[in-house]
Amino acid sequence: MGRVSGRAVEMKRICWLIVAALLGACTPAPQFIDGTGNNLSLSALTGKPLLVNYFAPWCAPCLREMPLLATLHQEGRIRVIAINYDPASPAELTELARRHAIRVPLMIPDDDARLPFPRPGALPTSYLLDARGTLLETLVGELDEQKLVEIKRRVASAP
Repeated sequence: MGRVSGRAVEMKRICWLIVAALLGACTPAPQFIDGTGNNLSLSALTGKPLLVNYFAPWCAPCLREMPLLATLHQEGRIRVIAINYDPASPAELTELARRHAIRVPLMIPDDDARLPFPRPGALPTSYLLDARGTLLETLVGELDEQKLVEIKRRVASAP
């Protein structure tokens, strides 16, 4: 058996890194399903900062913060979407929004989606992403007026 030079080993490593990068680039963009059953990719939400809020209808703090999130969403500088922590169908999301007067878009993440943040271990949890979709901050706990002011300030100072 012949000896492999250090240069050949290094070239092999470089080739594998290129293959890994190409395969990573082929990973589908994270997808969501909205309350009407339409697909929406996370990349379609770039261009503005995005606050992704995980909630559950059995979580009182989650429901208390919904009117504040709706106001933030309506202001238009930061997009807001809410993800029901428990599995739900689009029809169930529509009913949930009606029953609890939720005025932000409700989404279901695709099971295969690789989101730029983990599924939270506590509720409510919100993830603040910049206009490019990069995670800026994880906010665990109920959002209030003061925290929303801080979020707006953080987004305004983000590059």
